[in-house]
Amino acid sequence: MTPQISCPDSTISETPRDRRVCFLVRFPASISTASTQNMTDQVISNPTAGPADALNVTAQIVHDYLATLRFIVSDTSRDPTFNATHLLSYVSQDLIESAAAIVFLARSGSLSVPKRELRFIIESSVKLCYVQQKNYQSSIEDKLKQFDKQLSSSSISIKRDLKLWMIPAHLHDDFDEELGRLYGKSSSYVHLTPHQIGQRITAVDSGCTIGFESTAEVEELNILVSQGFAASLVLLLHSVSEYVTGDWLVDSDGSTIDSYFLKSRFVAAMDGYFDYKAERQAQLGAIQSIRAAGIRF
Repeated sequence: MTPQISCPDSTISETPRDRRVCFLVRFPASISTASTQNMTDQVISNPTAGPADALNVTAQIVHDYLATLRFIVSDTSRDPTFNATHLLSYVSQDLIESAAAIVFLARSGSLSVPKRELRFIIESSVKLCYVQQKNYQSSIEDKLKQFDKQLSSSSISIKRDLKLWMIPAHLHDDFDEELGRLYGKSSSYVHLTPHQIGQRITAVDSGCTIGFESTAEVEELNILVSQGFAASLVLLLHSVSEYVTGDWLVDSDGSTIDSYFLKSRFVAAMDGYFDYKAERQAQLGAIQSIRAAGIRF
């Protein structure tokens, strides 16, 4: 089933600007965070799983990313200045489009184009985080003027200036390297290169043309998308107030919420940042053990 983007009328405000925080991507009812984790593990461990199963995982990964993005926007928008000062109040629409397009394109048999959309998501997340950290309170109009050079550049070298305080210091270099690798890999599908042509020749000669993709090709896309989305969420969460991350990751009883992206060592490390919370102390050992056991990439 193809996901549909809609906005429930019951949650739409009379103010058009508020519609930006009111998005919902509808997937089959069977899809949940738990089923995402279980199916991903099954596809990886089951060599007989076909492309359709792998594409279901693609849809579920996108579903969880969009659900988290919605939470970030909704929770941050409690700040009355959000619409006027935070780029995410607008750029979230572009992130939604690109993430949803990954599912549509993959289900249509196009596996290269989703990687271009992922590049946009990574680049946008880096730039948004940089701009908001440099001048959080200025108006969006002023931000566009002040950071015109950085926003117009195709480089993400500004990632070196980001403050990622919710990630332990020993992981900063790893995350910087991960960002560079993901951006470089997804960028290789933006322009025609010998490497891309070589990959296409290999795929076509093996019978993997559009609409006849192999399970391995879809699984490769899923790995790249998983890592790219996780990096995007790390950056977006460092562009908003710290309480948003705590609200997302820490449940009311102190336990960690269920999220596909806790498979990422960087998102898991951010969850560990909140181990100081009083509601976690009675079960801290169990929380840390479950978190460590769940890391996959």
